[in-house]
Amino acid sequence: MNEMESFDVIIVGARVAGSSLAVLLGKQGKKVLLIDKASFPSDTLSTHHMSHLDYLKRLDVLEEVEASGLRKIERMRTHVGESFVEGPRASYTIIPRRDHLDAILLHKARQYSDVREQCSVRELLWDDGEVCGVVTRDREGREQRIFADWVVGADGKNSNIARWVDAEIYHAEPPLRPVLYGYYEGVKPLERPATEIFLHEGRIGFLFPMEEGRDCLGIEIHPGEFKDMMASPREHFEAMYRQLYGMDERLRDASLQGKIIGTPGMPNHFRQSYGKGWILIGDAAHSKDPSTGLGINDAFMQSFLLAEAFEKMEAGAGGKSVLQEYQKKRDQQLLPGFQLTLDYIHSLKKWTQNEVALFQAMASNPMVWNKIAPSLSNHLKKEAEDIPLLYQSVIMEAEAFGYRKEGE
Repeated sequence: MNEMESFDVIIVGARVAGSSLAVLLGKQGKKVLLIDKASFPSDTLSTHHMSHLDYLKRLDVLEEVEASGLRKIERMRTHVGESFVEGPRASYTIIPRRDHLDAILLHKARQYSDVREQCSVRELLWDDGEVCGVVTRDREGREQRIFADWVVGADGKNSNIARWVDAEIYHAEPPLRPVLYGYYEGVKPLERPATEIFLHEGRIGFLFPMEEGRDCLGIEIHPGEFKDMMASPREHFEAMYRQLYGMDERLRDASLQGKIIGTPGMPNHFRQSYGKGWILIGDAAHSKDPSTGLGINDAFMQSFLLAEAFEKMEAGAGGKSVLQEYQKKRDQQLLPGFQLTLDYIHSLKKWTQNEVALFQAMASNPMVWNKIAPSLSNHLKKEAEDIPLLYQSVIMEAEAFGYRKEGE
């Protein structure tokens, strides 16, 4: 063992949640150690979608992230059969590769913290039932005991920190759908780029425009399809993707960059976010199906919320009460998206021939839309009685386009 060191906070995991927290705590004057077993830049499983760009602005990295040529996506298109519905979003979205985004965040974190790559945490240090540090092993195999007032686990959905502290899991559901995705160049673009969602045969196809000429293509499939898909990932992935409307032609000159990445599914749960000397954030604290693309935004939200909690503790507030309030706020902000995501996946089904045929006929008939458009919100409210959050979320989005509730 080497010479002992001490920090105010040790953060285990240096991707979105960990690096952003290191920046925020470092700005507060905390002595922070940021550790990750990976080297950077490197890729990782991701939802890619970034719609809450204020987090990047507040970290002063938005311009650098966008400098790679990321397209500003201002529209979303949903395909059903050979028809689609498209509309504007209240704010633009960017879709960065994780090797690019994470490397920029880590570079920023180095300005405010001690960063150690290719350094794994082997175990926690304890003092009378309270976490007081970690044992690390560097790339040369040297171990070191490092002490801290707080150890923050930002080490992903399979978090060792969460396992070692036996963090309670609640609102749990097992993984629901496998997901596969890959980066392609040369996909024939839309005239105006949009996030594209394909609802087809009970599956969800994704097309996320990244830089000019590069897109992230993905499919969330039925559980029974995963084993066969992974036996020959590219062949099966592309064959399935070409079934989606227009994609056979749009993929004609496209080429896969790298390989198809697949996962049998993401766990759906919340974890107790704090205890004596430890805290969890990011996927270590909360995980859900990636279909709604909320993962990166959720990670940033947690790091900013936790940084506020540290400020309150620094000002003299009791740690337990502050962290209780932190977890309550975290759950209040994450639970609606969690419930909407699970309802979305549970309600997916292969539509009947009649359902698809009627939608096709309606989609191409302006007289139909003239009749039903004024009352569509009432139809949604009725159909979403079992999940009123869906209607509420649409109303919130509509307010950005000038919607006013009756009486206002």
